[in-house]
Amino acid sequence: MIRVAVTIEAERIGKVLESIIAAVHGDYGVRVPLVEHDDEFLEIETGVNFLLDELIERRALNQRQQGALGEKADLLAAQQDALVEALSTPIIEVWPGVLALPIVGRVDEARAAMITEKLLTRVATSRASHVILDLTGVAGVATTTMPAIVRMVRAIGLLGAACMLTGIGPEVARQVVALELDSSRIRVLGQLSDALALVLADKGALRR
Repeated sequence: MIRVAVTIEAERIGKVLESIIAAVHGDYGVRVPLVEHDDEFLEIETGVNFLLDELIERRALNQRQQGALGEKADLLAAQQDALVEALSTPIIEVWPGVLALPIVGRVDEARAAMITEKLLTRVATSRASHVILDLTGVAGVATTTMPAIVRMVRAIGLLGAACMLTGIGPEVARQVVALELDSSRIRVLGQLSDALALVLADKGALRR
């Protein structure tokens, strides 16, 4: 009788240890089998199973919280991207039908494509007659990017709007000359104020 009792207790302890080891490795499904025993060890077995239930509930709660945090992080990232895009492409309607776009920073091909898409959409929706691209704040224009700006100018012309370039530095000027732009379809002026004065004069808002 004594040997049988010892064997049963050892088996029960082994089941508890198996459950704890599995839980350490993240598996909370290994439960301690409960057999009706009128002893104190039953409380330990029941307590281990109760602890596993708590761990499962806490893990589910953590997963829900992480999911919510992930959604918030994605939303904040999208809002930040939208803000950066808006700030990097500030299309301003300086007068009815007159759009001005001061381009700041370095212009690569990807950014030129993004600017073109936004600008053409704005020209179409606002039925703009004049577009002023101010390059005063451009830090650098890659040689492969200037053709994209030229395509932008030509696309604006196809929508029926006249395009002007202002604030061109020496490097950009050399690229413009090398591309042999049609001067009848694009005007180049020194400053944004010069272009604004010319456009407003054309519209009769200013006296020449």
